[in-house]
Amino acid sequence: MRTYRKSSLTTLLLALLLTTLTSSCTLQKMVRAAKKQEITVQPNPLVANGQLVEFEVKVTMPPKIVKDGYRYKLDLYYEYGDQHREQIGAINFEFGEFLYEHGQPTITKQFSFPYTPKKNKGTLYVQGMAINKETEDVKYSEPKPIATGLNTTPLLMVRTNEILFIPDNYASEVNQPAQLTFYFEESNSRLRNHLGSNLAVLDQYIADNVASQEVTITASQSPDDAPGMAQKRLEALDNYYRSKLEVLNYNNKKVTIKILPVKSTWEQLTEKIKASALPKAQVQEVLTIVNSNKSDKEKEAALQQTAAYEYLQLYVYPGLRYGGVTINYNLNQKADYELYLLAKQIAEEKAPADALTEQELQHAATLTPLLVEKKKIYEAAVKTTNKWPAYHNLGKVYVEMARKEYRHKAKQALLAQAIHNLTYAGFRNPAAPVYYSLASAYHVRGDKLEALQYYDYAIKLGGNPEELKRIFADKAALEIEIGQYDDAIESLKYAGNNYQTQMNLGLSYLLKENYDGAQSFYNKALELQPNDGLANYSLAIIAARTNNEAMLTSHLRHAIKADNAFTLKAIEDKEFDAYRSAQAYKDAFRP
Repeated sequence: MRTYRKSSLTTLLLALLLTTLTSSCTLQKMVRAAKKQEITVQPNPLVANGQLVEFEVKVTMPPKIVKDGYRYKLDLYYEYGDQHREQIGAINFEFGEFLYEHGQPTITKQFSFPYTPKKNKGTLYVQGMAINKETEDVKYSEPKPIATGLNTTPLLMVRTNEILFIPDNYASEVNQPAQLTFYFEESNSRLRNHLGSNLAVLDQYIADNVASQEVTITASQSPDDAPGMAQKRLEALDNYYRSKLEVLNYNNKKVTIKILPVKSTWEQLTEKIKASALPKAQVQEVLTIVNSNKSDKEKEAALQQTAAYEYLQLYVYPGLRYGGVTINYNLNQKADYELYLLAKQIAEEKAPADALTEQELQHAATLTPLLVEKKKIYEAAVKTTNKWPAYHNLGKVYVEMARKEYRHKAKQALLAQAIHNLTYAGFRNPAAPVYYSLASAYHVRGDKLEALQYYDYAIKLGGNPEELKRIFADKAALEIEIGQYDDAIESLKYAGNNYQTQMNLGLSYLLKENYDGAQSFYNKALELQPNDGLANYSLAIIAARTNNEAMLTSHLRHAIKADNAFTLKAIEDKEFDAYRSAQAYKDAFRP
């Protein structure tokens, strides 16, 4: 019996040893086979776009790498600075994870990692490992560099993203009427009570504890709306106000409602067109049709044939499908010191929320320079009034706090709060400046698709020409970041003839490798801002790409003279790698 047990134990140990040796041998074979791997990285060198470095890795392995019970994994990491290592992601070669391309297992995968200037000089590595799924034994391959350094040329765009506080006109506007705007779908007069709708704000005005209210209602329609739609929108708003008044007029205040006559669609279209970002020739073409003796139907048909019609559909017509409600009543004005003290008490919940009105709280926030105090007062304004200026200005405060924050997670959290509040401001006041602020907050946070959506929406709402130019300019900067260079060039047609426009046109053409076009726009930027460092640096990059050594020396020297920060940038920039030992490059650093 003992002999049998001893024999069984020996057999078991031998089996375990054989399994271990077999596993180890298989892992070694997989690592050796992986040496025949083919790895390509696009783009190479990696390119920084906005706040991210985005790239694609394609890996092709020999068929022997795929085995039952085993998997081969590739870890990607980026190493920079003083041995900083940032894990990027992984590629796993096991059944269900790859496709066969020319008989070989192949995986193509997208990756990204956050960009910071510290990562300009770094290396992307891949390290393979063969893994036994059952025992979790691992055999590592040697790390292999697959891309070195970052190309930062796409970051040389100019953008503003300046979010402004709502102007404080408390002293002059304390008795000015409140205005609410409601937008309708095409050929529709139904009021939409969605999240953040102005209907909730209108209900608050209807319930306000004041002696009297004077209410004025207006409405409009676009040329492609069904006939009589503006009148139906007037009636919808009038009926809504009167029905809610019966329910919410707790103090039996005196209310008078005035319905303004419907303005001519063509008059309002004329106002919008004159305030649009369209080129003068297209504006004139549209106005000629609008002012003609044609019928409404003929005018709309003629507009469809114009070069501006797509712009009209996207950015003008939606803004004409609106209804407006103006509420007017008088209030007593308090002194600044009293407003500030009461606002602080409301923020600290030491005074009742209705101790100050919306306008008084907004004005009180301007009386302190401290962002923390502004935040508390605007939070109180949001809580007590639920109206758009409070949401907008609170969003602005969060953006400013984020700009001063160096910790990435904290910065993103602050920007998320900014976006939350600016979104509610947009619901309550759908106007171009408000949605530009929201788009800018998304842009600063790196949420590119959301930012693009709200830039477009801001343009559709219309505004004065300077506002629209600013929106188109930052929209173009975003389109450059996401690689839509042709779209950026199109947007810049409406951004005005200014420094930002010329610089971003130059960059768009540079990234499209149209160096003659890029050079002409950068030269125009220098006409607007002589000796500008960024324009000269960009021209030096063009010189490097076109092998123009004299131009490289001249413009790089001017860039460094204008801003010494370009010295280190030029030393690290991949654009100048081919010129490190060239005299033309060295001369640029000499006085």
